[in-house]
Amino acid sequence: MRIISGTHKGFRFPQRNMPHARPTTDRAKEALFNILDQRFYYEDIHVLDLYSGMGSVALEFCSRGAMYVTAIDNHRKSLDYIKEISSKLKIDNLSIKLSKSLIYLKKTTEQFDVIFADPPYNDTREIDELIQLLSKGNYLTPGGIFILEHQAMTQINHPALVESRNYGQSTFSFFKFVDDHE
Repeated sequence: MRIISGTHKGFRFPQRNMPHARPTTDRAKEALFNILDQRFYYEDIHVLDLYSGMGSVALEFCSRGAMYVTAIDNHRKSLDYIKEISSKLKIDNLSIKLSKSLIYLKKTTEQFDVIFADPPYNDTREIDELIQLLSKGNYLTPGGIFILEHQAMTQINHPALVESRNYGQSTFSFFKFVDDHE
């Protein structure tokens, strides 16, 4: 697992035993950011990374110069790992918070340009609740997107789903909840 691009390109994440975390593969992450490269100037965006795990996606956004990134996870070991790496890389555009993702969303008043979520693959109830919460809230800025990483065999049906891309065992589903007259 490594940072693909930006100021910390090539940084390899130290291996740790964290069975609760399932990092996004480098191949899938590279494909995801190739899509995002066409949509955003990273310097202009606020990002929320839910179920952050080892922080691979959050730290990739930081490396690419995102204005501000918030990483949420409910495992202290994950957050300590992310803090260790962000300190080592001297990253100052990252906020790390210990919380369950759904609880964080119910309390926050912030809006984001990109919300990325990689919830546990086997918890379809959590995935459904996450999509419903985001679709009813005011979490995205106009033009913002929600990206859900989920198991390829999990079918997602929602009117705000605009695209899905499959990368091996994982699929990225893209949602637009805000009518922004693009």
